[in-house]
Amino acid sequence: MDATAVTTGDGTAAVESEQDGTTEEVAPIPKDDLFHLLQNQRRRRVLSYLRDADDQVDMRDVAEHIAALENDVEVTALSSAQRKRVYVGLYQCHLPKLDEAGVIHYDQSRGTVERTGITDQLFPYLEVPGETESPVEDVRQLVLRYHGVATVLGVVLTAAAWASVLPVAGLWLATVVTVLFAAATFAVVYR
Repeated sequence: MDATAVTTGDGTAAVESEQDGTTEEVAPIPKDDLFHLLQNQRRRRVLSYLRDADDQVDMRDVAEHIAALENDVEVTALSSAQRKRVYVGLYQCHLPKLDEAGVIHYDQSRGTVERTGITDQLFPYLEVPGETESPVEDVRQLVLRYHGVATVLGVVLTAAAWASVLPVAGLWLATVVTVLFAAATFAVVYR
């Protein structure tokens, strides 16, 4: 595709043709349609694959890449059944849906996929950190990190007090450890 996507200030995108220098406005995708398109992980992975591609790509390459991600193996280690399962899903459902929405150009007869001017509108929605982890897992990791630090500091202070390195009364040490855990809890809640 000989075009460059340009984001305008009004929430739309424009496509500037490299051949004749003209600019064509591309209407923004309504939020409901956008979220419907992005609700499926395979469609998000197609868009991620296209984000890194400069030109049109072979649909078979896209299918192999997604199959490798889904099966957590290298492309060379994929079985025929794993390839076929993803290929059929992309061929029959996901690529036609993205093409119908104008997000990609899918030439089913040639087996090629390429970006359109609208494709770039969806890329910011793909930038979700830790997509493979659930939000619950993210919170769990955060809690473990903060409470882990508070626990280590509490143990160090307690050991120092027991070894008489820190001349502290028992109530003072308990207060410091409690404040550490309270700070860790507030850090998790208000982050």
